[in-house]
Amino acid sequence: MNLLKQGSAIYMMVVAAVVAVFFVINTFLADAIDVATVWLVLDVLMAIGLGAAIVVNSARKWTEGGRDPNLPVTRRYVEINTAFYLTVGVTVLFLHNWFSLLANGTDSLEGNHQAWVIWAAVDVLLPITLGVTGYRLWRNN
Repeated sequence: MNLLKQGSAIYMMVVAAVVAVFFVINTFLADAIDVATVWLVLDVLMAIGLGAAIVVNSARKWTEGGRDPNLPVTRRYVEINTAFYLTVGVTVLFLHNWFSLLANGTDSLEGNHQAWVIWAAVDVLLPITLGVTGYRLWRNN
């Protein structure tokens, strides 16, 4: 089990780093490589990472349980819930755009400002979500 947790943690942190770096530099690489193809590959890796992050953050949330309304909110409670809901939110945004891209092709992005804004939000929030989740999984292993 520890090997699975370690592997998942490393996978999430690596995908987070690759997405963050490629998001920043892909504009400079547009003439040298097919950026759209790289993103299509990264999309699959991102989907796997988000699936793992949902499993990890759901398990942490279920383990934490509910909050006693008579006690103050703890830092742990806020961290666990923030990670869970951020992961769910990023996953919904990602899946919306990814399924649209798979169904309509890359030409559907032409002039579609809403899709580009959603992709930008995903490409900023996903590295944070996967990076933090992977780090927590690694540290608690």
